[in-house]
Amino acid sequence: MKKINVAIAGVGSFTKALVEGVSFYTKNPGERTGLMNFSIGGYHVGDINFVAAFDVDDRKVGKKLHEAVSAKPNVALTITDPIEYSAFVHRGPTLDGVIDEMRGSFVQESNAPIADIVSVLKESKADILINLVPSGGDKATHAYAEAALQAGCSFINCIPTPLATVPEWKSRFESKGLVLLGDDIKSQLGATMLNRFLLALLKMRGIKATKSDQENRGGNADHFNLLYRSASKEKSKSTALASFLEGSDVKPAVKFFYTGNPSGAKQVNIEIEGKIFGCVPIKINSVIEDQISINGAGVLVDAIRAAKYLVDNGMQKDAEKVCPFLMKTVSRPVSDAEAFEMFQKVVNEI
Repeated sequence: MKKINVAIAGVGSFTKALVEGVSFYTKNPGERTGLMNFSIGGYHVGDINFVAAFDVDDRKVGKKLHEAVSAKPNVALTITDPIEYSAFVHRGPTLDGVIDEMRGSFVQESNAPIADIVSVLKESKADILINLVPSGGDKATHAYAEAALQAGCSFINCIPTPLATVPEWKSRFESKGLVLLGDDIKSQLGATMLNRFLLALLKMRGIKATKSDQENRGGNADHFNLLYRSASKEKSKSTALASFLEGSDVKPAVKFFYTGNPSGAKQVNIEIEGKIFGCVPIKINSVIEDQISINGAGVLVDAIRAAKYLVDNGMQKDAEKVCPFLMKTVSRPVSDAEAFEMFQKVVNEI
């Protein structure tokens, strides 16, 4: 199979997990553990090839991608030593990608000239541009999406900024034979997924939900950023839960906390209350402890391969059928079981 040439906007902890994860499965081509799909359209994880990257931090700009992913403040747990990709980290536009509170220890802004994103994407022959700028970077997201359109690249929006759920954006990519996937990448097994399953279970068993609270605690740069820009993330997560609370006056509560301890580890506490037979109360407490960036990278490798598969086979309009399996915020919310069935049907159609 032909390689899938991938460019990345934002070389943070998530990118570290992605690059090292792809390197791991490239070194171990027969390994299936940890993969949701071993092959998608004939593409394996090892077929993902990183060709370019963009960032604003002086500790990363100017380096090869496989070197830059280990630069501070990245804290994702190391999976393996990354393969030496040819991808080079270019100076991207800052725009609203960095808030003042992150300047200093979290971001040391580079003085290098801002790269021509379109030219870099064309010269590197990128098939897909992945958006991993910090949550809340709406202007930065739009700038990279515009560049992808001009360069002829599909686009995967991994943050909550509305893009794939906006019909105008979706049609612009489709009209050029490209795919737009988004918005806000799911974890392989994260808080939203477990929360949804529990609420669906209550509904199936005739239990009325009276409370759904979720607390997310982490120590990476994204959790620090969410101290100041959590609105879009909270909306994305709450929207993903709302359909499971239809007919109830309960509104899901989602909160984020920064631990102050630099780490890729995340702890999620989910508290659900309801009323069973005779209106007697029931309470569920669940805890997830994981490596948040690695958990998300496990889904992104499927999104990358699905995007290329759809373009290869002229199935751009089917992007809306694969997004519910991969993303938190979609145009038409469906159950996770239905999302899985739709995804499998699309990627196994040909």
